[in-house]
Amino acid sequence: MTMGKYKTDFLFQKNNALVGAASAFNLAGNFFDYNTSGTENEADMKAIENDWGVVGQDLTKVISSYEPK
Repeated sequence: MTMGKYKTDFLFQKNNALVGAASAFNLAGNFFDYNTSGTENEADMKAIENDWGVVGQDLTKVISSYEPK
């Protein structure tokens, strides 16, 4: 498994402070484009896969750092 492959914020757009400040002046309300899916089932599938992928990454990290006494 590649570490860092899965993430829990894949549905949200990454922005910086400048984009945040500029969005205050966006009166139309269409400033941000979020990641979308074709259907609800596809969105659920992506979310569940990423959630369990993050759990797997966390377990892999913990198990690899374990040192028996």
